[in-house]
Amino acid sequence: MARLTRVSQILLAAMVVSSFAAAQTTETSSVALEKLNYFVGTWTLEVHMKISPFGSRAFFGVEHNEWMPGGFLLVSRQDGETAAASAGLAVMAYNTQEKSYTYHVVKDAGEAEDLSGSFVGDTWTWTSSPAAGKQALQSRLVVQEISPTSYTLKFETSPEGRDWSTVMEGKAVKVATRTRQDVAFLR
Repeated sequence: MARLTRVSQILLAAMVVSSFAAAQTTETSSVALEKLNYFVGTWTLEVHMKISPFGSRAFFGVEHNEWMPGGFLLVSRQDGETAAASAGLAVMAYNTQEKSYTYHVVKDAGEAEDLSGSFVGDTWTWTSSPAAGKQALQSRLVVQEISPTSYTLKFETSPEGRDWSTVMEGKAVKVATRTRQDVAFLR
């Protein structure tokens, strides 16, 4: 009987520790996901390409960001005004196991990229990892929050992840949402 009580105590302790760890993970995830709220809404983008056979070029676009039901995935639909920057889809989330943000991007030309990131101070840093066995450029996207309605961005590449070359720089401005006034109250 004493042995059964001891086993019960160990199982109870394991359940308490397990539920405490799960609560901490959920709390950490909630705080991390709240930080992604910064991007919710519609943003206009102006991006200048630095390295190109065509010289420096400007691209303009709009990004619509909203939470999927459940609030764990932030979906970004991007529409560009030129053929070079026409459309894309991105999903941002928080990976509780890796304790990092994830950013999955697919462009209309079929290009896809997975980045992992962090948020420190007012700066988001997203970095890709080259595919195993492939000699590929590593990329980095740095987003700095300037205010609640504007941020700057810089896209860089590096063959080995040390000496970064700026490919594009730009800025984004959040489009002010208009509240609709009920016309019944205007009479």
